[in-house]
Amino acid sequence: MILSKLYLPIKFINGSGSLSQLGKEVARIGKTALLVTYTETMRSLGVLDKVIKDLETNGVKIIIFDKVDPNPRTTTIDEGARVARENNVQVVIGLGGGSAMDAAKCIALASSGTDPIWAHYEGTAVSRGKVPAIVLVPTLAASGSESNSTAVFTNWDTHEKVLLVKTQLFPKVSIIDPVFNLTLPAKITAQGGFDIFCHLVETYVTAEEPNLINDSLREACMRTVVESLPAVLDKPDDIVLRSKLSWACTIAGSQLNWLGGGGGLMTLHGLEHPLSGEYDLVHADGLAALLIEWMRFTLPVRQDRFNMLGERVFAEPDGIAATEQWLQKIGMRVRLRDLGVKESDFDKLVDNTMKTGYWVQLHPRPFDNQSIKALFEKSF
Repeated sequence: MILSKLYLPIKFINGSGSLSQLGKEVARIGKTALLVTYTETMRSLGVLDKVIKDLETNGVKIIIFDKVDPNPRTTTIDEGARVARENNVQVVIGLGGGSAMDAAKCIALASSGTDPIWAHYEGTAVSRGKVPAIVLVPTLAASGSESNSTAVFTNWDTHEKVLLVKTQLFPKVSIIDPVFNLTLPAKITAQGGFDIFCHLVETYVTAEEPNLINDSLREACMRTVVESLPAVLDKPDDIVLRSKLSWACTIAGSQLNWLGGGGGLMTLHGLEHPLSGEYDLVHADGLAALLIEWMRFTLPVRQDRFNMLGERVFAEPDGIAATEQWLQKIGMRVRLRDLGVKESDFDKLVDNTMKTGYWVQLHPRPFDNQSIKALFEKSF
């Protein structure tokens, strides 16, 4: 039996208008905070000025760090950590999508010492001080970073996009206000919702010891995304639909996704990271280009799981065909060539995958260099 652990030391505040709680929550933790975000986008959403006023009203001194990259760079994180360290911040706030939240986590961790964030990934860093508390405010239902202790970032010199998992990366508070999502463009909404689906379907299909409780939770969240995402693309200002996606996102990104012992690996993510690390792609677009061939590769060893996916999530007999039809419906059926990926880079991408996404070798039908390259070719 697979050993199952649940450690989720996060205070979640969820619901329309919950952003109003940010200032009070941060003030309980500390009086100096670094706000990690991207100014232009947050101002256009009407969020940044509101957040700053709320924090200042509650007596919190704010230092703004608004240099976050779409796939956060090690250099940006190291710069943010220096700013946090020099200002003795007690709280690091991540305001934005997955990139802002992951950058905030890493900035907090790296600010506890003088070593670069890459040294934390390599396991050679020394923390000389306390890691500031992390508070996250997602403005997009996508990554689920608000509910876990993981972060993804990119070494742009080597084009290695890596996953860092540390207990210190758990946020202390996550405020999930679906109102942020009401004005998001359709494409970004679709990309975010598709990322949620992948977090669930990857673990569902690859589960080593599936059980009713774990399967049912994942199926419920997948059905929520499958039904709500097309609906919200038609009615983008529907707060009920947006709320459903936000909840599915938070659950999918948390340890609740694995609670019950079912297990499961996110090997599709391991295959995609080299793509966005090399080409600076939107992560969800890379996933979308690979998903169907990832499913077809897995089918010989997980026929029963794909049957269940079809019947229980899509109410269709063929889980892979139903998924592909859904991708078409939400405008996410793309190929690698559409994203600017070059066939001549496949060997380099395969090597990168085996280095940074090493867990793909633990897939139910293990990936190796040859099968990874074949998957890229078929997805092209």
